[in-house]
Amino acid sequence: MDYTHLMVMASSLLLGLSIFFALYLFMDKRNRRYRIIRHLLAFILLAFALRIAKSVIYILFPEYASTLTSFGIVGMLAIGPLYWYYINAILVRLEINYWHLTPMLLVLMILPWLAHNGPFNIKHRILLFIYVFSLVHMLIYFVNGFWGIWKNRKSGHSGQYRKVQWVSKLTVSMLFIWIGFVMQAILKDRSFYILVTFGEALVFFGIAWVAMRNYGFIVKSTNRLLLGNLALKNIARNAITVLKKDKLYTKNDLSISILANKIGTNRHTLSIALNNFENKSFPELLNHFRIEYALQLLKDVNTNNLSIEAIAFESGFNSLSVFYSNFKKYNKLTPAEYRKKYSVIG
Repeated sequence: MDYTHLMVMASSLLLGLSIFFALYLFMDKRNRRYRIIRHLLAFILLAFALRIAKSVIYILFPEYASTLTSFGIVGMLAIGPLYWYYINAILVRLEINYWHLTPMLLVLMILPWLAHNGPFNIKHRILLFIYVFSLVHMLIYFVNGFWGIWKNRKSGHSGQYRKVQWVSKLTVSMLFIWIGFVMQAILKDRSFYILVTFGEALVFFGIAWVAMRNYGFIVKSTNRLLLGNLALKNIARNAITVLKKDKLYTKNDLSISILANKIGTNRHTLSIALNNFENKSFPELLNHFRIEYALQLLKDVNTNNLSIEAIAFESGFNSLSVFYSNFKKYNKLTPAEYRKKYSVIG
């Protein structure tokens, strides 16, 4: 028995163990509240298993390449949307828009027709085009996933931070497997193909293994889902109203705890509400309001006598350097340049 058979056997074993965990996610009935989130993770694992299993079977039965490629493409087109549903459910809120699955459903309708129509070279070109499309399709969802993770990285909630860590690891692992899919499409050497397939199965098993070890929180939604979208939305709106009232954001000792007390909630819930419905953390929102107020002062002819330092402290900043860095971040200009530019235009 050569190394080829050993790698195929090892890949099959790793796939089998991962599929077993996916089935466990379906069968677990301990908490029905999180059933959909468990099922989403299970579907992700099964979609990857379908695609990697295609590679394993292809090694053993290369004569069925066309049929196996079709099954693999279906799995790949399902991965992106399922991944998107899952990370949103666990980090933000459960929201499933089924139109994300449209490419997969279209391919499912096209493949039977393709199998029985047209010459082989035409079918091969169409399959190649769909395969490339499926790779781009997956990558788009991964990039959007990274952006969602980046926005939720500073929630201030320990449980949420663990979830961000988990989906970060999940995304990076899935990206490694995606690179394997690309390499399999480009390089035709059989030994290399087998090695890449084994690597995919190993990373895939790693995802399932980490998920099993952290089962207690990877299948639970964040508090945003438990509190309800409407309640959180109202908290975010109240926070904005209170901030604007009497220019509360200009108070240089304002903290998220003080604001939370004013609107009758706690700092963790307020942080979740702002990140979810304003797409900003509390410091980001506070700096936004302060910079907007500073812009008004710099443009107002009645405040031309105020120095830049005075405007910074009037806007609520404790440090001139912090004011300068935030101002330039928002406007790509220094306060002095902004004031000069406005006075020229005016």
